Amino acid sequence: MKKLNWFMLLLILPLFFTACKKESEVTSPTNLNFDSPQLAILDYFDAKNGIEEATLDSDISFNSKLFGYSFMVTNDFKPGMGPTLKDLWMIRYDWNKHLGLILRKLNLTDEQKTKVADLTKAYHEAMKGLVQQFKDANKSIVEAANAERKAIAQDLKDGKITRQQAMDKIKALNEKTKKAIDENPASVRIKKQMCDLTKKLLDDIKALLNADQVTKWDAAIKNLKLPC
Repeated sequence: MKKLNWFMLLLILPLFFTACKKESEVTSPTNLNFDSPQLAILDYFDAKNGIEEATLDSDISFNSKLFGYSFMVTNDFKPGMGPTLKDLWMIRYDWNKHLGLILRKLNLTDEQKTKVADLTKAYHEAMKGLVQQFKDANKSIVEAANAERKAIAQDLKDGKITRQQAMDKIKALNEKTKKAIDENPASVRIKKQMCDLTKKLLDDIKALLNADQVTKWDAAIKNLKLPC
């Protein structure tokens, strides 16, 4: 029986070490996945786009994929793979500002890839907190707007207004809510913090590049449409 156990162990050990090697290859920062959501730049526009507008049948809501930051573990979030109607926020995302589109053209070294992975990880850890702050800061505005939406829907149900009038009121409500969010002092502060965080990331990545890479980087970065 002992001989059989040793025999089984000899068969299993190579498989174990092979699996470990494959796992390390997948998770190693040097194998930077240029399609990864880790290379996505977020900004104030994304936070606003993450607020789904009201309709006659549904409240204004915070998109769970953005505000729960679950897009970081999805296979749907990558350039060249058009998102579907199942996620309105991802449809509105500006894919031109996904850094993978730029970095894949720079012929990065393994050391550069590792450092970029570290920088983008830290970036998203900080951005996740700002996204949550944006949600918390505007939660009361959204709740007040949803109370108005319900009143409009009730007036339509009671026959006090026509469907067209109700739809016009909902449209005006959405615009008023966006304006209130933009004018919220907390939103203004968070917008600047998001801009500063993104600028630091871009500057830190540029500092890792050689002269030829910097030329290509600068040419690509100047085309990014950022809010500040």
